[in-house]
Amino acid sequence: MMENRKNDGVIGEEECSIDGDILASILSNLPLLDLYSACQVSKSWNRAVFFSLRNLKTMPWLLVYTQRIMPPFIMAAMAYDPKSDEWIELKTASRVKHLSVYGSSHSTLLYSLSPKRFSFSVDAFHLNWRHVAPTRVWRVDPIVAVVGRSLIVAGGVWQFADDKLAVELLDLDIESGGVWERCESMPGSLLGSPSSTWLSVAVNSEKLYVTEKRSGVACCFDPETRSWTELLDFSPGDCKLYSREIGFAGNRLIMAGITGDEDIPTGIKLWEVAVSNESPMNLKFESIGSMPKAFFDKLRVIDTDRPLTSIAFNAVGDMVYIRDAAETGEIVAAEIEGGGKLCRWRTLTNQNKCDATERLIVACSKVSFSDLKRALKDNLSFSVVSRTRQV
Repeated sequence: MMENRKNDGVIGEEECSIDGDILASILSNLPLLDLYSACQVSKSWNRAVFFSLRNLKTMPWLLVYTQRIMPPFIMAAMAYDPKSDEWIELKTASRVKHLSVYGSSHSTLLYSLSPKRFSFSVDAFHLNWRHVAPTRVWRVDPIVAVVGRSLIVAGGVWQFADDKLAVELLDLDIESGGVWERCESMPGSLLGSPSSTWLSVAVNSEKLYVTEKRSGVACCFDPETRSWTELLDFSPGDCKLYSREIGFAGNRLIMAGITGDEDIPTGIKLWEVAVSNESPMNLKFESIGSMPKAFFDKLRVIDTDRPLTSIAFNAVGDMVYIRDAAETGEIVAAEIEGGGKLCRWRTLTNQNKCDATERLIVACSKVSFSDLKRALKDNLSFSVVSRTRQV
């Protein structure tokens, strides 16, 4: 099942001379796939793996999907594990049975929308899908997010509808799937760009944050009150941005922006954005790092005439992944260290290229040891195909 992770043989318990605590400490530094192989060695190693999980630091995986845009809608999947620094091919016997599958506006959710049903998945490897009634308003490019136990769909409304900013919410605690509830529409300041093409979204357990990529016009939605609050622009005063993306890394709201002008971009900077609950109009920006020029040049592809118009941004846990939204080549990743600053920059060559007959979907997931075991039980196989070179 994991072709590149097989053990040559099984070591008997009497051959295991490493002290349990020492072995557990060593195992806590292994990538998840190696850890799974280790637990198959013997009962004592299995116990050591169990104890190592207490100190195991997991790093979010980047998931890159390509799906055919015509029947049979087959999807191919690759994952990048930053701890092992490896690209891993994911294979499952099942086919995606949805008319279309898109990456949601935030990093961890995939969804499928059709006139018959709305389907979404939030598990680590997107193997399990929940199906509910379709939204009342037909949409083609909406914002889709799960905030706490609420599924929210906003904007992306069909051009002939009356309310282009319509918002609907579904309570996920209702077993039957419940009924879509119309909420306060998105603020009028977003009327010129009410779709995920032009908006960037960040989600935590309480609120949905939205900013227009170009202007920085921002607002947030509270599913408890079903209402929107307009914020100050997501535009730090220390530099000029012509495009930005937001996301949550842990409990921190992170913004990545392209500096300079579209014709002459000068770099990519990242900030932590603090939004006060008492005074939401009071935003504070703290710089957490800039992309090194060598990495920016790779992302920008400076030997072409095509401008860097926008970036795609995935942030989960202590990792951020940035790529050119119009390309499928280089991906730049960075880790957030204990002090909150970016470090350990690296470039990843996307191993899951797509052509004109396919769509590219990029997500990011926290993958635990339990997630890995469940995926293997569901017949998902893992095969290491390449190792990147960290810089």
